[in-house]
Amino acid sequence: MSVSVIQLTDLHLLADIALDFKGQNPWRNLNHLLAQIACEGQPDLYLLTGDLCQDHSPEAARTVYRMLAERMDQTGARWQWIPGNHDEPELMADFKTPEPSVVVGDWQWLLLNSNSGSPHGELAESERQALLASLDKPKARFQAVAVHHQPVLVGPERKGMFYFELKDPERVAGIDSIPLQDDGWLWQTLCQQPQVKAVICGHVHQDQQIGRDGLTLFSTPATSIQFRADINDFELDEQAPGYRCFDLSDDGVVTSRVERLKQHF
Repeated sequence: MSVSVIQLTDLHLLADIALDFKGQNPWRNLNHLLAQIACEGQPDLYLLTGDLCQDHSPEAARTVYRMLAERMDQTGARWQWIPGNHDEPELMADFKTPEPSVVVGDWQWLLLNSNSGSPHGELAESERQALLASLDKPKARFQAVAVHHQPVLVGPERKGMFYFELKDPERVAGIDSIPLQDDGWLWQTLCQQPQVKAVICGHVHQDQQIGRDGLTLFSTPATSIQFRADINDFELDEQAPGYRCFDLSDDGVVTSRVERLKQHF
């Protein structure tokens, strides 16, 4: 039996639900998207892949995480989250402990924390060791990996490259200036594991599918603001907020599509 998963990412929620973020109201977008999903049927699992909170004071961030956890619980579906560079993992854990993995049917999702305390991503040694242990002893026939920062670059002139492969990284602008910086370790590790069928990330606020070495990275539109995918810089896109749906078959095939808010206010 196939497994349905919906990825929500880069929510950038504020404690004051009436406030906008760069011209978008994050809570309104999220609530409309969840209502749209509910009309079509809840998934087996929601994955929230980081940058959940845009408020940076501890009090405001706690309010955001509490409200978000309550809202996701209201869906009645299983859900899990991972932190992004804007998040505070310790505060998130007060309301729902981020788990290293979740099993649904024949699939195990490995959930990574790439929060480095800086805009770019890193994987701590403890995170790497936990991942290696999960790859060595899978809890399901197939595995997929979720991480906030993109492990391969997404810009049009460097798509699919590792950050360390850039000849002049100081000249790189936009989201590719702050990717996962691990010298390609994560991707090269996962490519050696035939049971790993996909990698998903947040961070880039774009719909992308990028293949390298037999593995595919899926990035997803934000529920908040969108970035243009066709330039090598930060520039807002006027496309509607969205989410990604995955259908994971019992023979290891990953099917994916992006849905956008049908009525964007």
